[in-house]
Amino acid sequence: MAYGDLTEWEQHYWDEYETLRAITDWEGFSEAQNNRKLAARDALVNQRKEIWRKAQPESDGGDGGGWSKNNRSARYQQLSDDSLNNGTAKHEYTLPANGCTPTEKSYIEEREGYLMIGGDGASADDAQKKRKTANSDWLVSRRKQVYHLGEDEGWDEAERKLRYDNLCIATHHGKVWDEYEKSHNKYGQSYTEAAGGGGDGSARGKVVELCKKYLGINESPPNSNRGPEIDGWNKRQYGGTGVPWCASFASSMAQDAGVSGRGSAGVQVLVDDARAGRNMMRGWTTDPSVVLRGDFAVISCTSCHIEVVIDSNDAYDTIGGNTSPGSEGSQYDGGCVAHRQRNGEVVGWCLVDYPS
Repeated sequence: MAYGDLTEWEQHYWDEYETLRAITDWEGFSEAQNNRKLAARDALVNQRKEIWRKAQPESDGGDGGGWSKNNRSARYQQLSDDSLNNGTAKHEYTLPANGCTPTEKSYIEEREGYLMIGGDGASADDAQKKRKTANSDWLVSRRKQVYHLGEDEGWDEAERKLRYDNLCIATHHGKVWDEYEKSHNKYGQSYTEAAGGGGDGSARGKVVELCKKYLGINESPPNSNRGPEIDGWNKRQYGGTGVPWCASFASSMAQDAGVSGRGSAGVQVLVDDARAGRNMMRGWTTDPSVVLRGDFAVISCTSCHIEVVIDSNDAYDTIGGNTSPGSEGSQYDGGCVAHRQRNGEVVGWCLVDYPS
């Protein structure tokens, strides 16, 4: 069982519930937020019951498909109480909330979850959309309140200017958001922030920026090895779509940062090229001390999975395609771009030949 076994609707509800569950103990967590959390959980529990009902024999009201149809067995297990009580939202995001009140911080954190689920587009269904709207309406109302307090009583008190700016960013409003959007994606992730590097104009810095830009990209539909960006990476490296894409992601990021030479959709091909020092590779190593940001970490076995190192001081700090953001779920076929710490999992590194 894994998060990737769930349907898209189930994943959206899972992310909503787990985002709210994670902040239940926050000082600013409100009764309205708790009600939204319980509504999301109830929907998942009812879905689990519906899966069980359909899986029963036709004589007992089932549809005849049993547990094997539509991956029911794995989905049913993933939606168990124990899994719900210990799960995490499958995305990374970080909107600014410094200086805000505890309740503002709690609502901004909830907003992040809803942005990752549906962005400014469609939610899973009308019920989820109403809850998402209730969250954003509260933030808009608070933004207006802080603005009027700032104008009437002064901006220097109670961190009003900083709070107002952060509320503008959370609600995608005005010039503050327009400026923020130039350097950040809608999930609050900086295009130029250096996770151990980046933003310095070098090719290795650029590859870090590119990898961070695509954090949170998911397969669409789930478990398909498809999606607008994913199809593009696979077409470049493989000539087609629908194949595992961790190597295509790494190869495409390096090429877009200025690396010359052939990439591949095959992990073993990249490893072979590294051992031979050909195409985009300059060598192979098992010594982490010689690894630089932009090199590729090979995970668990030499044909399983590959990710891009993003910190020259930490060869195990990576961003990878087709993985999972946390330890739960498949690490080698997880369906999204995520930031990982791979201590103990790396069997070697492909040294990539970046321009000087």
